[in-house]
Amino acid sequence: MSEKNDYICVNCGVAAAALYRNYGPSVLKLTKCDSCKGIVDKYIEYDPVIVAIDLVLMSREAQRHIIYNTEFKSYWKLLIMLMLLETFAVWKNETLFNIAINTMCDIKNNSTINSTHISLPINLSIPQNWKIACQGWAQSEKDGSDLFIWEKDFYILFLSTFAGIIMFISTAHILMSLCALNKAPGRRVLKAFSLANASLLFAAPALVWGPGAARLYHHLLLAPYALVTFHSVLRVLYEGPRSLTVVVLILSNCIKYFTTFHVTPILRNIMNG
Repeated sequence: MSEKNDYICVNCGVAAAALYRNYGPSVLKLTKCDSCKGIVDKYIEYDPVIVAIDLVLMSREAQRHIIYNTEFKSYWKLLIMLMLLETFAVWKNETLFNIAINTMCDIKNNSTINSTHISLPINLSIPQNWKIACQGWAQSEKDGSDLFIWEKDFYILFLSTFAGIIMFISTAHILMSLCALNKAPGRRVLKAFSLANASLLFAAPALVWGPGAARLYHHLLLAPYALVTFHSVLRVLYEGPRSLTVVVLILSNCIKYFTTFHVTPILRNIMNG
């Protein structure tokens, strides 16, 4: 059965032949699920604002509606926009990923003040190849009056962020496909990832806040929300066990940030070579 016709019940996840039946120009009846006896997809009559609110609240019914029962063709636009936003946050040194790097590599400059550097009471022992990568992250000071002169560094970070995202999606897809029930097609995987990664939009306020503890607390509150959102979407997409999904999600994120951490210095050396 083609992906376009592969509808499911948003309540129980069982496959459905149709979402509604048309009995005339103005007569439309929603289909009931043969398994749970509920409406297959109540959201087709809902206002998009209601659907968006339920997505923010991590409703699996709303997630199933978007992933399976809609022609969400602009997911690639959302994916590119979110990649640009994530790249901009890393470029501005305003993510938990940057905080971890600045702390691990003991990087201190005008771009890593207050909330983006944590002073630890002990010295971290990191592998030698990681120390070499740290040198690639210790950039010279950014001139706040003219950020456009740093556009080459933004492009480098975009490529490394893109590489990390590709590793995240590939790792999660391969592991979940091997161990879970569903074998999701590539287009649906990208659609689900775009939907889950939309939680990144809530990080936007931190990009305009001044230095301070509030920015760090905002990231610390947002990180669990993003993880839970991804966990929910992966469960909807693959129908895997909770424990497996958690392990795959943690492993995929580790591979993502490990890739970004090591690819960025390599790209900088190539671009500056």
